[in-house]
Amino acid sequence: MKKEFYTSGEIAKMTGVSYKTIRHYHDIGLLKPEKYTESGYKLYSLKLKSIEILQRIVMLKYLKFSLKDIKHFLEEDELSTVFSKQEELLQLQINSMNRIMNAVQEIQKIKEEDRWDKIVQILQMTQREEEVINQYKESGNLSQRIRLHDYNTSPVDWYQWVYDGLALKEGMKILELGCGNGVLWKKMMHQLPNNIEIELVDNSSSMLDSARENLDEFVDVMKQKNIQFLFSKQDVEAMNEREKQVDRIIANHMLYHVSNKKRFNVFEVCKKSLTNNGFLYASTVGKNHLKELFELVKEFDDRIELPNWMTVNFELENGAEQIKKVFSHLEQEFYECDLLVSDAQAIHEYVVSWPGNVNEILRMREKEWKDYLYQRVSKQNPLYIHKVTGAFIAYKK
Repeated sequence: MKKEFYTSGEIAKMTGVSYKTIRHYHDIGLLKPEKYTESGYKLYSLKLKSIEILQRIVMLKYLKFSLKDIKHFLEEDELSTVFSKQEELLQLQINSMNRIMNAVQEIQKIKEEDRWDKIVQILQMTQREEEVINQYKESGNLSQRIRLHDYNTSPVDWYQWVYDGLALKEGMKILELGCGNGVLWKKMMHQLPNNIEIELVDNSSSMLDSARENLDEFVDVMKQKNIQFLFSKQDVEAMNEREKQVDRIIANHMLYHVSNKKRFNVFEVCKKSLTNNGFLYASTVGKNHLKELFELVKEFDDRIELPNWMTVNFELENGAEQIKKVFSHLEQEFYECDLLVSDAQAIHEYVVSWPGNVNEILRMREKEWKDYLYQRVSKQNPLYIHKVTGAFIAYKK
């Protein structure tokens, strides 16, 4: 018969987590016992919260999160979302390992003298996959990145520009790949035509939850205009042929996250999924996108790893060549807009949302960084940042 309460030693023996580790988690405030004995022994319950919290700590450590990050997750996460988030993070790691495994298998088929590029690719993948996982573990990072773009100099908002390019009409079916938090549809809701269906696809449960929350406030509008939103948790890289055809497919700043090997498969699936008059709308950035911001950060500390490596596989300069291997009719449009940022905090939030070593360095030099940033950026002295953004429009016919 199971007892209701167990000591630290008994929990250690039962779970395989060492007594020393359990004691350390207690000492730093991560794991709190349900009660103490008169002699001061800590007692934990299998039926109550403490064992579930221990499982979360161990899982997040396995996923290589710091104890500081874990403490934040324990404070912020609702218990109802815990296991879905764990599943999401584990799936991201599985996908990452599968990509690396495929590369390792491919290198064995290549002549020894031709292996250099593939070896470099594997090294890059090994370093970068974990950074991508950390960056997209929370939808909050996306919100931080979006806020910087509120300082557009263009009279046309980015989302309005994208929406105008989609040329949506009544009765259409739309598919968005990598929908993020669904902000495009939140901003454009009142402009949407009647009787349309929009399927939002993302491999992040957190992002899809944020998208649902953003659209919840428009329930009456959607009912009045007969607009239906569908939500699908799916890895775009694993996308297969779809039974349902759509009039528009949107890939808004996401195709550079798809591996080179899988991107052409995505194009093939998109082409087959489009109606005869449909098109793929794929936005991305160019090589000099946000150049002044990157220079500002490097000037402060040149050890900071910039995130512009993330876009190199699919940029305005090389995207057309890739798409033309599948789509014969292609157009390209450029969004004429820069940033004039007067809020140093907005820049700070954007920078700390990057993957890599930026948070580690800025934590060590926090006061210096804030002083440097607030001296360089103010309402009187806004930071000019050049944007290089645009979109490819690939037609089925």
